Amino acid sequence: MDEGPSFTKYMLENDNFHGLTEDELAGLAGTFFVAGSETTALAICTVLLAAACFPEEQAKVQAEFDAVIGKHRAPTFADQLSLPRLQAFISEALRWRPLLPNGLPHRATRDVIWENYCIPAGTTVIGNHWAISRDPEFYPEPHSFKPQRWIDDRGCLRDDLNLPIFGFGRRICPGQYVANRSVFINSLLVLWAFQLTPDSTMPLDDMGLINGIPNDRPYPIDFKTRITEMELRSMMRNYPEVA
Repeated sequence: MDEGPSFTKYMLENDNFHGLTEDELAGLAGTFFVAGSETTALAICTVLLAAACFPEEQAKVQAEFDAVIGKHRAPTFADQLSLPRLQAFISEALRWRPLLPNGLPHRATRDVIWENYCIPAGTTVIGNHWAISRDPEFYPEPHSFKPQRWIDDRGCLRDDLNLPIFGFGRRICPGQYVANRSVFINSLLVLWAFQLTPDSTMPLDDMGLINGIPNDRPYPIDFKTRITEMELRSMMRNYPEVA
């Protein structure tokens, strides 16, 4: 296997240039791994959880798949712009159950005056994702699961409605584009290939993923193939070259 680029290797070889200690470099490398793996995996799980909890909305997404993709080829990133309902479903799932409901702490670097409030330099400020995502001014009926809220009258994704899940300002998550693509393609492939339903023998806890920390609690969801296993194996054998 050819050796690919390594951020950590680059930083170690250029440590004097960047002025970071060995401990700081180790922390930086660890942050890349933790921030980019567990949170993305939990986001994907949240989308699948929403699909099991809201079968009517799942069916609408799968109807879009059948119209745009069909069942004779595997979907790819090339289909993304043609799948607004899936993207709306993902956005609504992450609004419905934000991974970090309390957000992450920030610190004011200077005095800030905002709407008659003085926020002194050094103050810790937290943007509460749960409260923001339930503001009825922006999300009418905020406690209802409504992917349609993300779609305009033309059937396109709205560009005036956003989610705070990646943070704010200069400290917004730099990995948001990679994370969005990972969540999109994994959600697309799973929901295209399977119909998800809650396991009738065990209750499904729809609040269990919102702390952003993996746990060993089972999430009983049944996966039923929408395409025969033989066809799936055939299509995925050369994925994505033939898509």
